[in-house]
Amino acid sequence: MKIVFAIILIIPIILLAERKSTNHKSVPAFKISRTEIEVDGKLNEPFWNGEAVTGFVQKDPQEGNPATEETNVWVAYDEDYIYVAARLKDSQPNMIDLSLTRRDAGYESDKFAFFVDPYNDKKTGYFFVVNASGSISDGILFNDSWDDDTWDGVWEAKTSVDEFGWIVEMKIPFSQLRFNKADEMVWGVNFGREIKRLKEQSYFVMVPKNESGFVSRFAELKGLKNINPSQRFEILPYIVQKAQYLKHESDDPFYKSNQYKTTLGADLKIGLGSSLNIDATINPDFGQVEVDPAVINLSAFESYFQEKRPFFIEGSSTFMFGIDGANNNWGFNFGWPELFYSRRIGRSPQGSTSDANYINYPTESRILGAAKLTGKIDEQTTIGAISAVTERTYAKLYNDGLKTNEEVEPFSHYGIIRLKRELNGGMQSVGLIATSVNRDLSYTPLSGSLAKNAFTFGLDGYTFLDDKKIYVVTGAFAGSYIHGTKEFMGLLQKKEYRYFQRPDATYATFNPNLESLGGWYGRLMLNKQEGDFYINAALGAASPGFEHNDLGFQFAADRINSHLVLGYRWFQPDGIFRRKMIYVAHARTFDFEGNLLSNFIWANTNFQFENYWGFGLRGNYTFETFDKFSTRGGPLMLRPSEYVLDFNSYSDSREKLIFELYGTYAKDKIGGSYKQFELDFDWRPNSQIQFSIGPGIQISREQNQWVGNFDDVLASKTYNTRHVFARLDQKVISGNIRLNWTFTPQLSLQLFMQPLFAVGDYSNYKELAKPRSLDFFYFGQNGSSINYDKTKEEYTADPDGQGGASPIVFNNPNFNFKSLRGNAVLRWEFMPGSIFYFVWSHNQQNYDDPGNMDFRRDFKNLWNAKGDDVFMIKFSYWFDA
Repeated sequence: MKIVFAIILIIPIILLAERKSTNHKSVPAFKISRTEIEVDGKLNEPFWNGEAVTGFVQKDPQEGNPATEETNVWVAYDEDYIYVAARLKDSQPNMIDLSLTRRDAGYESDKFAFFVDPYNDKKTGYFFVVNASGSISDGILFNDSWDDDTWDGVWEAKTSVDEFGWIVEMKIPFSQLRFNKADEMVWGVNFGREIKRLKEQSYFVMVPKNESGFVSRFAELKGLKNINPSQRFEILPYIVQKAQYLKHESDDPFYKSNQYKTTLGADLKIGLGSSLNIDATINPDFGQVEVDPAVINLSAFESYFQEKRPFFIEGSSTFMFGIDGANNNWGFNFGWPELFYSRRIGRSPQGSTSDANYINYPTESRILGAAKLTGKIDEQTTIGAISAVTERTYAKLYNDGLKTNEEVEPFSHYGIIRLKRELNGGMQSVGLIATSVNRDLSYTPLSGSLAKNAFTFGLDGYTFLDDKKIYVVTGAFAGSYIHGTKEFMGLLQKKEYRYFQRPDATYATFNPNLESLGGWYGRLMLNKQEGDFYINAALGAASPGFEHNDLGFQFAADRINSHLVLGYRWFQPDGIFRRKMIYVAHARTFDFEGNLLSNFIWANTNFQFENYWGFGLRGNYTFETFDKFSTRGGPLMLRPSEYVLDFNSYSDSREKLIFELYGTYAKDKIGGSYKQFELDFDWRPNSQIQFSIGPGIQISREQNQWVGNFDDVLASKTYNTRHVFARLDQKVISGNIRLNWTFTPQLSLQLFMQPLFAVGDYSNYKELAKPRSLDFFYFGQNGSSINYDKTKEEYTADPDGQGGASPIVFNNPNFNFKSLRGNAVLRWEFMPGSIFYFVWSHNQQNYDDPGNMDFRRDFKNLWNAKGDDVFMIKFSYWFDA
């Protein structure tokens, strides 16, 4: 509550809000005939000799000064395309950076960018970037100042270099853009240029660093009249041929039938007018080009992985919840809920099987079909909807010559709808979201482990507090309802972010007769959008019954959280630093019983020198709090106080060889520690090749690592359960190795490899002596005993040494996990939108010598281990009907 009081005191500062710079620039667009132009990177057409847009202004390195080199831009259009041409003059044309990069690689080079807001809603749009070599990147603009390069449009660009500088021509179909068609339209537009050797960024409309917004500042693109593009209808059929060479037993009856697979399918795009799109997919190919990283997760919580499937990536910003309005969103152990986590659709099956000699367990639930609607009903209203159906999925079992099937994932439907409406010229916004998961659990044992129906509903929005849009309040409220069998609801109550079964719980307790569960979430946040002084504060809560994990990604329930962030930022060079900033924060989290779960102070600094090298220092101190997670459903423990120090530094990104250095040191009150070091190198020996390597090492000691819970009626102080912990000494050595070789803007080869060595050694086994403490009984002391059976690889502990207590038996938890994952991707865009892929994926693992690290021996064991190899050829052809 102290933070809320502080927010109230700070709000009067709004009255001192400074004015923003205004923009009244305009850009003419002139109409041409398609036969008049050839997109070849040369300004041969006579209309490019007309009056050009010029007057670019630096954002870096000398903010507000005219650009050092002149840039001239023209915009033209015909019935089906918008064309952008630019003459980028350069007094040293031999110094122009001609680096080739794969699409959306984002490597620093000489570039030209076209930004456009076709709705002219001052908030959303597209960007199209071309570098001097002809390599392209593109994406969407949203929330006024944010961007996402996962969208890939179908468009063309050509460049050329001459004695005056370089030239770019772009040809973008109107069908790739969404807009509200009218006889005469005004769009928002901006242009940008980067000169690598000068580290210079300049814009036609430049937004100062201490101000906010981007799309809302665009110039007006005028002259677009009587555009009647053809109805958008695109179809992208594909064929995939896989060859899998996997580890298997020689008499595995399922191996050969799974070794070679051919898949056919298609994606479709249908335009509903010029502002709405329907995307559909039939038997989609969701094979990922990039592999997920290997992780070691010893917590009770799920690991999060980014979406990499194109169908779900495009338009994903439409379905984000709670983030609109503010240009910064701080979490501090809370944040906005991710109500839609697209990797739930087509996920790995969740059911278990009976024992069998051989089991052919599917890796994914096949999506029979999916459709998506995204776009705008009008300039203020955004809509998004997804409907997807996954098939009933079976594992195949083989027992003594008999083959049977067991269901591991039911026939399921996933639905989501999203609406957002801006009010008063963008001063306010309100949105709603609803999701549903419906499963056919008839005649299946899966009803004991899955929800039959799961629903969420949310409202979010924002309001600016002043006409200059400097202060904004964002908010979100969500509710959830989930229904299933008593058996499933019992599992749900025991989820790691809930733990209703805690024996000392007083607010939300376990109910074995529960058949449904409901909950809610709410959060308000104040953010200062611009200026040297910065403030962000939030208050939020999620009730114990809040549950959205069937189609979302859930990190918390039963939490009340607040934070306050204050900062100051220097954006102008001072002779030593080009920019610098410092932030301080305080955050606290309680549960609904009033237990303090988190309480820390935090500081972050960042400095960049005049030569573009830089470093950052961060640290936080966490006070002693209660821990409701470590006992995995047992009573509360204490969490010791700790401090964390972080350091990072980086070199000038214009050089051929650049580096980034990261380091972390943490220590708690009872002797736990964490040390991490990572050094990333990026090397460009020539204009086509980029090689990067990022070795890292982690060394940690966790004094209270959970081992298991064991029932014993004699353990009365801990509610008839012994909660066993140990000291865990862990070492992790890893590296990310990448090679990008770009032959042409359309043809590239990517190689990725991730070796990982993780060793954990458990010792000092003990049990919690009493709740709400850090008191333990150590096995092997005070009459207790612990013995290890090497043959069975298990421990047996006698807690009281008298044989009265039930013996505690558990497997040796030591581990030595070694992994080598990688892939190679040859990508050829032989025509705009049509792509040929050749992909090789490799994965091998080894678990020898648990608890003991010898890098030379472990590397040899991993190298000699058998691995899985998957080869894939994919061919897709884009038809624009």
